[in-house]
Amino acid sequence: MYNLPGKPVMVYHRKHGMCVTNVTLKEEEALQIIKKIAAYVGRKVGLDNLLFDGRLPDGSRVNATLPPASPGGPTLTIRKQTHDPLTFVDLIRFGTLTPRLAALLWMFVDGMGAAPCNILVSGGTGSGKTTTLNILGLFIPSRERLITIEDVTEIHLLHEHHVQLETVNPGKAGDSGLDMDALLKNTLRMRPDRLIVGEVRGAEARSLFTAMNTGHDGCMGTVHANTAQESVQRLINPPMSVPAIMLNALHLIIMQGRINVGGKQVRRITEVSEMAGLEGDKPRLNTIFRWDQNKGALVETGVPSKLRERIASGAGVSPAKFDEMARNRQKIIETLIERNISDISQVTRVVQNYYHKLAG
Repeated sequence: MYNLPGKPVMVYHRKHGMCVTNVTLKEEEALQIIKKIAAYVGRKVGLDNLLFDGRLPDGSRVNATLPPASPGGPTLTIRKQTHDPLTFVDLIRFGTLTPRLAALLWMFVDGMGAAPCNILVSGGTGSGKTTTLNILGLFIPSRERLITIEDVTEIHLLHEHHVQLETVNPGKAGDSGLDMDALLKNTLRMRPDRLIVGEVRGAEARSLFTAMNTGHDGCMGTVHANTAQESVQRLINPPMSVPAIMLNALHLIIMQGRINVGGKQVRRITEVSEMAGLEGDKPRLNTIFRWDQNKGALVETGVPSKLRERIASGAGVSPAKFDEMARNRQKIIETLIERNISDISQVTRVVQNYYHKLAG
């Protein structure tokens, strides 16, 4: 990250946080680097195009701003793509979620092959929403056609039938751009089994909920909000403007947050709530997990899960059978933790092998 001429270049490290380097750049040097990168990826920067966003061949995203958009001088941000995405095993180790919750989320995403749930992951900037969304994607059976739509390609899954779509900003020669809503509407003509939208924030919200309400179960996405109630308010108000009646198709809201644990800011799942309908424009929430600040842990509230009944009914089995399968999946997750298996390829193989065994 280059912020100002003469100031050190900064690097954000997953483990060590924000690091200060011994590299400084003059304004002219920064401008030359920005122009070279822009030319390399087929973009133009200058007085008629003060903002630049592009993708490097290795998948890294690059963003730059020029004066007067950034009065202090040019800025440059390069977001490197991780080649070792976190899995639910990692998040359990970090304390972000528990084996019990991971097993239930597995059940909710899969829906026992009959009633997969529509899920939103909500939280503030940098709260870990995309990481959790990626982990939910690990639970999707590989036989299903999965299409992900993002501004920046950050969801990394090893599914055989995974199609990645990315928005295109205007600016390239002959390029009028493609926004999230245009991609989502096109996706509905691609026979998807699953839809994942990286960030829901505009007109695409209505298109996504239209899909949920017309038989596309198992849709997922993220939204910026600080509470589950605020998530719903954001959905029904401009610029998303989702009709309140459509929200009945949403089954689960997972809240992410940055909280203080032992004097450190850490990312945690802070609440898991089932949608139980609306009273006017206010959601009725069935909160099944909540962060307990006194215990410093995510705890089960004891409130019975309505999704348990929905999925069991859809699969034609008893709720007791749902519980049995959830326990079996929790044992698989705990075995992965005990054996220190967290690599995404190995975790994916274990999850998909489980589905193959179920199919006989």
